[in-house]
Amino acid sequence: MKPRNVWPLLAKKAKEKSDVAQASLVKAREKVQQLNASRDRMQTLYQDYLEKSKEAEKKSHSMAQTMNFRAFMQQIQMLIQRVEMDIQTAQGQVENCKLALQEAELKRVKMDSLVEQDLAAVRKFQRKREQREMDAAGITLYNLKA
Repeated sequence: MKPRNVWPLLAKKAKEKSDVAQASLVKAREKVQQLNASRDRMQTLYQDYLEKSKEAEKKSHSMAQTMNFRAFMQQIQMLIQRVEMDIQTAQGQVENCKLALQEAELKRVKMDSLVEQDLAAVRKFQRKREQREMDAAGITLYNLKA
């Protein structure tokens, strides 16, 4: 009896799926980090323009300049809100990737266990066969001496 070829193949495929799930999780986490950094940059930009707007209010300026400052600041706020929504979506993807990784790891462990069980069954069969052969050789020797 030889070990079955199917279990190692299935274990390999399960390992590959686990690796893909791990890579997806890493990519999703990186996306969240990038979005957080983008949000931080936009908030800094907003604060800078808010300070500039306050300084500009102290000086004489036209109504058009005031309107331009306000419009630009509103656009930045809308972008920040959009990035916040994107962050929420990306965090949902991270959670989905975590679940997929857990499932893939569970399947990989199961396949590895089946490989080990098959190898243990093969070793047990071989031990029994060797024992039968030794018993048969012992009986043959005993019969030859008698």
